[in-house]
Amino acid sequence: MKSTDVAIIGGSAAGLMAAVTLRKRNPEKKVTVIRNVEKTPVPCGIPYIYGTLKKVEKNIIPDQNFLNMGIDIMYLEVESIDRKHNSIAFADGTTLEYDKLILGNGSKPFVPPIKGIDLDNVFVVEKDPCRLQALYAALQTAKNVVVVGGGFIGVEMAEQIALMGGPDGTANSNLNVSIIEMLPHCLMMACEEEFCVQAEGQLEKLGIHVMTNRGVQEIKGQGAVNAVQLADGSELDADLVLVCIGATPNIELAEKCGLEADPRQGVFVNEYMQTKDPDVYVAGDCASKTSFITGKPSGIRLASVACSEGMIAASNLYNAVQRKNLGALGAFATKVGDHSIAAAGLTSKAAQDEGIEVVIGEATTPNRHPASLPDCITEMKAKLLFRKDNGRIIGGHVIGGEATADMVNAISVAIQTGATAEELATMQYATHPLLTASPLFYHIMLAAENGAIQLTNASMAKKLNKEAA
Repeated sequence: MKSTDVAIIGGSAAGLMAAVTLRKRNPEKKVTVIRNVEKTPVPCGIPYIYGTLKKVEKNIIPDQNFLNMGIDIMYLEVESIDRKHNSIAFADGTTLEYDKLILGNGSKPFVPPIKGIDLDNVFVVEKDPCRLQALYAALQTAKNVVVVGGGFIGVEMAEQIALMGGPDGTANSNLNVSIIEMLPHCLMMACEEEFCVQAEGQLEKLGIHVMTNRGVQEIKGQGAVNAVQLADGSELDADLVLVCIGATPNIELAEKCGLEADPRQGVFVNEYMQTKDPDVYVAGDCASKTSFITGKPSGIRLASVACSEGMIAASNLYNAVQRKNLGALGAFATKVGDHSIAAAGLTSKAAQDEGIEVVIGEATTPNRHPASLPDCITEMKAKLLFRKDNGRIIGGHVIGGEATADMVNAISVAIQTGATAEELATMQYATHPLLTASPLFYHIMLAAENGAIQLTNASMAKKLNKEAA
């Protein structure tokens, strides 16, 4: 029987980060990554296989980098886990003993119980190069594509599919692409409404038909799909349907070996990413999550969150100083047409739904100084949400140039450290004419100052009202 110090089931973001962390922190330990696919795609790069990269092979994480670090990789299907004897049984009849185990076997696309969902040419986005290639092949002859779901994956897939077969950066006029979204706007779960509207405008410029406040009643066809019937009774022609409405954690393997799990939340772990079994940790999409801001169960599943959890789990296996998972924050970024959009924390609507009263600080300024410089975006906008009771930032949204993602990363750190409007307004930021707004009008600083002024005025008004009473 083969053996290893740490067995990691799952070879994507959480599993690979856990393996790398272990090799750095515990180089004396043997680390084995187990996955059931021959190659691992870059998760966030999957949409760009279709319109930009045009090949599945260009979106593969190379194994050699990990092999060079001394990480073993096994390409096998796990049949079961025997926690009593710390062993893993594989579908080919072989076994592997372990000292510690990390489950990082991710999630699977949610498949809704819609009539016709099992017809040919109905796809979900899977992290399997073979299935991604099958989708690519089917899209080559498709004329009417319906994307169900207007979240990040749905929007990015629709944009990239629209670009297939057209001149570089230009939509294919022979391809009809539609997005069906149940919410009032695409991207609404993560982004401010006004930014969602701008994203939809970019999609429409590419010829994509955006249909919001709509649900799918049935997928129709004889053998293969030929139409999608909406809940309002209308129909769309469709020779390919792509369902992008979220993911569900892979919990079957954990449940089979007696670990506690929930079909929606995932495998239950504590703040150290540990299960009730001290030798088993879980990280990534398959692990349960709570919101950093509210402490409630969270459905956020991102590669960045998975990497963080993989690092935390690996750090805690053998080390006395333990890292804690403080909760999923949710930091997002995407590019739709000419617009880059990024967000962290709560939206205004989410804050209202949680009963959290906020003050909003905004700033719209050029992203270069002077604005006459080439490639300047004259109306790059930042919108920051601060709690009215303590002034701490709980959300940030930016739209404009490619710096939006890094700007929101800074906002994400500010949220996690509990920074206030006053602190963000007076922080020192790097600026440069070709890279950022003017130091007089840097987006985060200016938006935070506008928020701080509102908070001060609200505090003074409350004080005066109290004195008057």
